[in-house]
Amino acid sequence: MTDKEWAGLLSFLNEKPGAYVPAGLIVDSPWIPGYCRVDTVDYYGDPKVWLDCQDQVRSDFPGLLFLPGDWVEFGMASEPSSFGCPVHFFHDQTVGIGHLITSADDLDELDDLPVPDPRRDGLMPLALSKIRLLRGELAERGRRLRIVAARGPLNVAGFLMTIPEFCVAVKTDPERVHRLLDKTTELVIRWLEAQAEAAGEIGGILLLDDICGFFSEEEYLEFAHPRLKRIFDHFSVPVKMFHNDNFGNRYTTFPHIADLGVNLFNFSYQAQLGEASGLLGPKVAILGNLPPLDLLTRGTPEEIGAAVRAQLAERPADCRLMLSAGGGASPGMPKENLKAMLEALAACQPG
Repeated sequence: MTDKEWAGLLSFLNEKPGAYVPAGLIVDSPWIPGYCRVDTVDYYGDPKVWLDCQDQVRSDFPGLLFLPGDWVEFGMASEPSSFGCPVHFFHDQTVGIGHLITSADDLDELDDLPVPDPRRDGLMPLALSKIRLLRGELAERGRRLRIVAARGPLNVAGFLMTIPEFCVAVKTDPERVHRLLDKTTELVIRWLEAQAEAAGEIGGILLLDDICGFFSEEEYLEFAHPRLKRIFDHFSVPVKMFHNDNFGNRYTTFPHIADLGVNLFNFSYQAQLGEASGLLGPKVAILGNLPPLDLLTRGTPEEIGAAVRAQLAERPADCRLMLSAGGGASPGMPKENLKAMLEALAACQPG
């Protein structure tokens, strides 16, 4: 982010909601290489290709805040690869990830897993090296890596054993699940710390964990909330973002997001903006809430314009909204559709 973008984000999060609504979008490798028409493996492996892509999307969409901004990532593979999950690279899509076990009955096989070292294990050392290497290039462009990101502890556990079997294990072997989540939580903290050190100085973290959307409120409070809170409490930074676009159990997590210390929440487009805002309370700003696939990827510019106007009309007066997808950028999301979102938003702004 540039200094101006960073100051604008802090102002948005700290000032009272006003009539002006900014626009932002979570973007990463499922969308960027295809949009920029580059080989996905080259995007991951060649710093120049990666940097050219970051420059291109910023040039194509001035006024759109990309989050977390200049994100060095390998899809969802960094964290599970550190535990030993196999990783498969493709030239035209994001990485694939294998599992260590495929049945909840085999959960005992994960008992002896050590907590990985981000500076040594899996793909993490490569990401850290890339962050250090690119700091100078970003600085020459007036940008810094302000926000570091990680997949959340439940998300990582789901990759180790498949998400359906993880949900089964919550019911059949809760004590082992607790022990596994303690390990994945510690990894997430270490990973965010290592990225912050490589970046030099940060001002925010982004945690992405969709799995808690499957849980009942009781399960969320037992298995998810204490770990998420431990992670967010560990970092004294002014921006704390959380992404969970799984609406399987509807608004289960919403009343507890503020207690995490989160001040910017990206959730499923299926949630109603007014209801979500009421449950989240005034401390939590919303990043949303347009359908990323059916509208922003497959819709027409006219449909997008109508949806933007409807979203702004729905926004409660005390809701701090940054217009975005209710989720991240979907693969194939076209330029004309993002332009249509930004143009419709500009037409509705005061003045």
